[in-house]
Amino acid sequence: MPSVPSENTVEITVGSVGFVLIPNEENFLKHSRLQGTSPVLTLVYRTTPGVPITKKALSEFRSSRLDRDDVFQPDFYENLVFFGARREDVHIDSAANDMLQSWGVKTQTFVPGSSTVDVPSGPYVYVDEKTWQPWRTYHDFNACFMVAFKPQTTGGSLVAVDSSQAGLNGKVIVPSRCYFNPSGARPLDGARISVKDSIDIAGHKTTLCNRAWMDLYPPKDKHAACVQTFVDAGAIIVGKVKLQAMIMREEPLECVEFTAPFNPRADGYQVPSGSSHASAAGISSYDWLDFSLGSDTNGSGRKPASYNGCFSIRPSTGIMSTQGVVAFFPEFDMPVFFGRNISRFSDFISVWYGDSPMLRKPSKVAVKILYPSDYLPTSNPPQTHLIEKFISGLESALDTTRTKVSLADLWKTDCPDGKEHDDVAKYLDTAGIYPFYYDQYHNLADFRNGYAREYGKPPFVHRALLWQWDIAKTISKEERDECLRRCEVYREWLLEEVFKATSEDTITVMAFPIESGQPNYRDTPLPPYGNLSGFNPLHMSPIMRAPEVTAPVGDIPYRSIVTNREEPLPIAVSLIGAPGTDLILAGLVEKAMVGAGFPTEVKTGRSVF
Repeated sequence: MPSVPSENTVEITVGSVGFVLIPNEENFLKHSRLQGTSPVLTLVYRTTPGVPITKKALSEFRSSRLDRDDVFQPDFYENLVFFGARREDVHIDSAANDMLQSWGVKTQTFVPGSSTVDVPSGPYVYVDEKTWQPWRTYHDFNACFMVAFKPQTTGGSLVAVDSSQAGLNGKVIVPSRCYFNPSGARPLDGARISVKDSIDIAGHKTTLCNRAWMDLYPPKDKHAACVQTFVDAGAIIVGKVKLQAMIMREEPLECVEFTAPFNPRADGYQVPSGSSHASAAGISSYDWLDFSLGSDTNGSGRKPASYNGCFSIRPSTGIMSTQGVVAFFPEFDMPVFFGRNISRFSDFISVWYGDSPMLRKPSKVAVKILYPSDYLPTSNPPQTHLIEKFISGLESALDTTRTKVSLADLWKTDCPDGKEHDDVAKYLDTAGIYPFYYDQYHNLADFRNGYAREYGKPPFVHRALLWQWDIAKTISKEERDECLRRCEVYREWLLEEVFKATSEDTITVMAFPIESGQPNYRDTPLPPYGNLSGFNPLHMSPIMRAPEVTAPVGDIPYRSIVTNREEPLPIAVSLIGAPGTDLILAGLVEKAMVGAGFPTEVKTGRSVF
């Protein structure tokens, strides 16, 4: 078990598993009899004077802690340290001793402790007369991370594991799950979370995956508010992940500065899609990652969830602080999060939103399910089949039936902005996208001008963004404002006439697809530039300022031109409700998954289930 020190890092290998050693705050093993110049692997078991060590207690410790921990390895059994009591103050029954022998324990050491010293049970390393935590090394084989973090010895801030950025197969390290005990005060204790690199982390630059932006702006002095909430709840920020540069369209073939992450699903060469692509790709690639933060404007969180086959939620607009989240169009921009297990979303939402007065608590009121003929069924029968199964599962769980609705027909009947605007698709054609183009272009003026002053040249941005800027230059302030006015008319109409948002007796939700459910290879010739219609379902939740949960509902087979075999393509459905129904939506999606016979947790890798 050689130690491989580097300038700022001590690393060891146990069998085939690598670890980075992080100094433990309390050097409690210096009071043990452990000696040697080589690293000594130890397993710490907390004891209390007068409380016997029994076979039952040891079995519970192993099943609830060690067997669920990816950091712990059987080699740590060799040296067992009982921390908290002297040998004479603790009785070990014979059955417990037999169990320890079967584990391969060779030495037993008792280290008295005090109530003021917090030493969690779990694996540790003793070397150079210091106590270390072994953080397991993983490799970012799907190129999701910009930078990975480790805790700084002093000061509590995060430092980079490697000096290089955004490479393939870079190191990411995680602590033992044994060290953490989720509680009411720290409900996310030990949860491993990655953060999109448009969200601030103290001590590090927010790069937007653009080298000019990275060169111009200094490191941030504090976490984004949504990140700080997680840190306060006990989460471990393991690193920052990539995004489509400048938070807008950047297909893999357009990624000229940082390689696009790889989508783990299907043949491994499908596009990861959307600006939060690495947030979703990481969740679907790595079992050791629990949640990931991203952001969404007009689909940049929901599309990656669909393409990479994981769950996500776009929160109600305004339900939490967006301080520290780079946003060029605050009207629509919101942080989002991704995970593999929808049953954990309710707890996560409760922590993230805090005591927001907007959040509506779950209740036993009736639920109305809207089935929009404008978007369903799709032109892809296998995709429609899986979505239908999800909706049927929700109907079964709630003992209700869907209500078919045509938004276009309802709008034509109501004409909320006059008879001359009775075609909702035409009315909203540029309503969602033009204000986004306009505001983003003008909000980036400081970037363009500041970079030109500093470096004597314009900043590099990819061609899709230049095309968008050219469109933005043709949009007047009056056109922008008129588009936003139409969005507001549409929003009020949806809330009042479709979702009945003020009803205290019924909660109305709507299901719809995410795009067409067709293969989309990362080396496919670039699609033409185009505008996303305001009537596209991707624009509904931003315009309505509403929450939307995206859920994977299975795979459909297709013949891959990469692997020349049948591959499973992930398919997703979205469920949207009125503002504030975030927690309710997460619960309804879980019920629908169970009712449809779908697992509530997706796997990592090629297929979702």
